[in-house]
Amino acid sequence: MGPRARPGKYAGVAQEQAVELRPLKEQVDADDDDEHQTHADRWLSWAWYKLTALLWVSVGVGLAYYIKLPHVVVHGYVPGREDQPMNRFYFNIGLAGFGVWALIAAYLIVWVNLIQRSTLDWEEHSPYALPIATVSAICSLAAFCVAFWPIWGLLTLPIVFFLFLGALNASHFSPL
Repeated sequence: MGPRARPGKYAGVAQEQAVELRPLKEQVDADDDDEHQTHADRWLSWAWYKLTALLWVSVGVGLAYYIKLPHVVVHGYVPGREDQPMNRFYFNIGLAGFGVWALIAAYLIVWVNLIQRSTLDWEEHSPYALPIATVSAICSLAAFCVAFWPIWGLLTLPIVFFLFLGALNASHFSPL
């Protein structure tokens, strides 16, 4: 038999008495946070985002230089290791997927935002654009991993990840 329950100090409180629980501090929306920032805070936030993007771009460029990526792309192998060629078929599939993603991004950023000056969200203006861009980007990354696997093996996954983040963060420095 289990321990016997003892009446607590709230045992005599009637169930009819209801207590309203309220938060101690009112919830602040994320949009309201920007209104209360000073100019220095906004500048520091902007500088932090740019420095983080510069770090990723630097990592991507440094890694591309270290692994001799231009030579691998042009010739299909790392210098001195001609016996391990890149899979050109999957590399071309990766390029095609990246091209589709880049075209959709250019359409949404340049055409919809800058030329048409649409006030609608991208999901409302072009409901199929983002899902197609997502699928093409994922297929592109998978194809690049398969294409470079004979050269770098298991290191292909972090290499492609860092190169992708470097290329993606390069857009921070675009004037658009």
